[in-house]
Amino acid sequence: MLEAQRVGSGTLAPHVLGRVGQMSPSEWETYREKGYAMDELVGKDGAEAAFESLLHGQPGRKVLERDPQGRVTGEKYAEVPVPGKDVTLTLDIDLQRRGEEVLSAYLEEHAQGAGGALVALDVRDGGVLAMVSQPGYDPSAFSADYEALAADQRHPLMNRAVQGLYAPGSTFKLVTAAAALEEGYLTPDTQILDTGRYTYYEDPQPQCWLYRQEGKTHGLETVSEAIADSCNIFFYDAGRRVGIETLDAYAHALGLGEKTGIELAGEKAGVVAGPDYSASIGEPWYVGSVLSAAIGQENNRFTPLQLAHMVSTFVSGGQRRQVHLFQKAEGEPPYETKVLGETDLSPENVAAVKEGMLAVTQEGSLAKAFQNLPVQVGAKTGSVQVAGEETSNAVLVCFAPYEDPEIALAIAVEQGGSGAELGQAAAEVLGAWLQE
Repeated sequence: MLEAQRVGSGTLAPHVLGRVGQMSPSEWETYREKGYAMDELVGKDGAEAAFESLLHGQPGRKVLERDPQGRVTGEKYAEVPVPGKDVTLTLDIDLQRRGEEVLSAYLEEHAQGAGGALVALDVRDGGVLAMVSQPGYDPSAFSADYEALAADQRHPLMNRAVQGLYAPGSTFKLVTAAAALEEGYLTPDTQILDTGRYTYYEDPQPQCWLYRQEGKTHGLETVSEAIADSCNIFFYDAGRRVGIETLDAYAHALGLGEKTGIELAGEKAGVVAGPDYSASIGEPWYVGSVLSAAIGQENNRFTPLQLAHMVSTFVSGGQRRQVHLFQKAEGEPPYETKVLGETDLSPENVAAVKEGMLAVTQEGSLAKAFQNLPVQVGAKTGSVQVAGEETSNAVLVCFAPYEDPEIALAIAVEQGGSGAELGQAAAEVLGAWLQE
């Protein structure tokens, strides 16, 4: 029996591209019904598994002619082998490689970092331009290294981009801003006074980070200024006005707590904090819990892919496009953009939030990192303290170009420090994309 060979991609994007291998007994039960031979290689995970039906092809058979002494005198095909179709993915190989280099370098510089993920999406159609999860592994040595990989507490086999769940921290303030603006609780010109401590409830009375660290306040702030300064008091008040039900509705509408539709198996849906989820895990929910939820705490947990998807959806005016790796297959029509949901966001409100994100990169915490890029970028960072860990998880989301967004990027690093520390990494990835 002859068959077209499927070879691996080395160590580039192992979690995305996946690997091939001998089918297991349980897989044989499925593939036998599809006409596979027992000894054929099949996609085990990643794109290799997702697009198995396209990549597989049909094996061929040769008939050998022999003389009376058993020597081969000729051969011919009884069945001509048919190779699988070439499948083109949305991944940009140069951007993928640069993303892996940048995230690896960041983890080397932050030795306490346990791992991280980076996702870049094409805002225009939801295509994945880069997807990095580290630590990674070499698919060609998977079988030999499996026991060590499976026992590694850094979980190198997990695709953190679609399976790692992280508190979004202050990046969630974009959702709170959108909900408050769209529901009419705020306008782009509404000012809220940062009092240092939020005293609406008798308990809790949380503080703004600036007041807690320096004993100062931000004063009166609009939504754009509050995003730029990441003012907790502003978003405590905005979240309280909106209420948890409406806040959760906007989170879902922007793609948080929802699967993105990517073809990879094992994608996590994430968690949007609220009374229903708290009840499901036996935890109490208090009326004042909305305050911490509004700044991305409580039980909010999302994948890096969802965070990139959220930004892409927002800058698209509320159109949530399905995320995809498939671009085209040989002899078939190319991928057509699919819309999973749509929330009609006011251009004025979108502009106000974007203005705050622009200020982060022009005069705020990321100004130095982004100063040399030839286009303007909008961004928001988050730093989330994890119970039992000395160092915060670092989160950053951004989009570019500012005037006409084409790429959305999210980075999350476990115990990676402050979100602002990710600025240089994000700028380097965007710089590589702009060079192309």
